[in-house]
Amino acid sequence: MKKTIVFAFALLISGVTFAQHEGHDMSKMNMGIDPVLTAYYKVKNAMVASDAKTTAAEAKALSAALKKADKMVNADALKAADSIAKSSDIDTQRAQLGTLTAGVYAAVKMAKPGSPVYYDFCPMANGNKGGYWLSEKKEIANPYFGDMMLKCGKVKETL
Repeated sequence: MKKTIVFAFALLISGVTFAQHEGHDMSKMNMGIDPVLTAYYKVKNAMVASDAKTTAAEAKALSAALKKADKMVNADALKAADSIAKSSDIDTQRAQLGTLTAGVYAAVKMAKPGSPVYYDFCPMANGNKGGYWLSEKKEIANPYFGDMMLKCGKVKETL
């Protein structure tokens, strides 16, 4: 009988320890997404400004943040960030935004950051196929077209 009680107590303690460990991983995950989002927003905002040079520089910083986030964001997003960083043409950079956004969006959905993230959509982006991006603001500022069509789009989801 004593062995059963000791075993049950040990099992209970290990379960509590495991639950605390799992909670720790989630807070670590949230901390990991914030630097990624901050860097992503800088890339997006440089695209809104149609500034290819700043977009490339900010994409380089985003790439470093993605590497530190370690598998939280898929490899395709990292490849897209690297492609944006290597390009000096805003249209070529914008062509990678969808892939980059898809990877960061999936990570945001899992990590649930503290501040709102707006998932925006423009139906005219990518040759009228549509394109998504993430924003820190509710107001639309379209990175696919910049000043040409700054307000084209709408918020599809608030995360």
